[in-house]
Amino acid sequence: MMKRSLIWTTSLLLVVFAITSCIPFPKVKTYRAWVVGQTDTNGIAMLYFSDDSGKTWTRQAMDILPEGKSLEDVLSVDQNRVWACGSDGLLMKTVNGGSDWEIIEVSETATDSFFAFLSIFEDRIWVSGDSGLVIFSEDNGDSWTVCDLPENAADYLIQGIHAINQNVIYAVGNKSTPRAGIVLKSENGGQNWDEIDLPNNYNDNGWIGVKATDENHIVIYGGQGHYAVTANGGKQWVTGGPLFPKDLNSLVMMDGSTYWAACDFDTIILTENSGISWEEQPSAGTSNSFLLGIDALDRNNALVVGSSAGYPQFGKILRTTDGGNNWEVVLSAEECPVTLSHVSIAEKSM
Repeated sequence: MMKRSLIWTTSLLLVVFAITSCIPFPKVKTYRAWVVGQTDTNGIAMLYFSDDSGKTWTRQAMDILPEGKSLEDVLSVDQNRVWACGSDGLLMKTVNGGSDWEIIEVSETATDSFFAFLSIFEDRIWVSGDSGLVIFSEDNGDSWTVCDLPENAADYLIQGIHAINQNVIYAVGNKSTPRAGIVLKSENGGQNWDEIDLPNNYNDNGWIGVKATDENHIVIYGGQGHYAVTANGGKQWVTGGPLFPKDLNSLVMMDGSTYWAACDFDTIILTENSGISWEEQPSAGTSNSFLLGIDALDRNNALVVGSSAGYPQFGKILRTTDGGNNWEVVLSAEECPVTLSHVSIAEKSM
């Protein structure tokens, strides 16, 4: 009886010690997310919001979105500050997680331009678009500067831009006729731009996006499974692919060697060795989709958004909590009869 009592007392003391001591328990990360897309039957663009790590979705900004303008990209700075851009010079921001959105006026610098992509480093906001357009703001959108790109850039949709820091910015684009791709780099904050000639005639491929973790590790990706990687700031580029005759539409870098990509025809791929090899992950939901956007909180939690590859139109949102071993539909094609284009995740502070 004494022995059993001693064991019980010891166990109770251990529990009390664990509760009252400074043993760290891992916090469960949660996130907010935003998804953008085309216009509904009333002409209002889709701007979806999730406050519960992608489980459920509601629409935002329906009261201020202008009729007939789509949203193409969304980028969260943190859980409260978010930017979105789209067609006909549409640019908007929120500073309170989307409870209120504000339209940003850019008509003086980019009237009716198609805005394709956003990048933000500290206080500088970058926007890229059609006809070789790259603009930036240093005062939270009050005024804008148009970058002077090389003359031939005007033929391209600058579909991807990434500001690595205040000085180094990459921009990539595509057009339907040869030479289909262009890669541009600025090393002085956008004052001057140089065109990068990738090896193996890789600029014959149209480029959709560019991502980086630092000045050394950069990935350019795009048409028909082609990509290019550098680990030394562009001194050498390693060309990859073609993986398949599908576009790599969106890519998120978890670190210098691990990246996820969303591709045409329901294809989600992951590399953990800088693109030397890729693992294809099982997609979910209505098939015959172009997966156009991907973002991740960490190596386990990510979201993918999709668009119908033809008619009828639909969109879908997929979610994983186990590194992509399983993807689940959190917004189905039946719930969203409109194509969706991009997604952004922001970790919620505890």
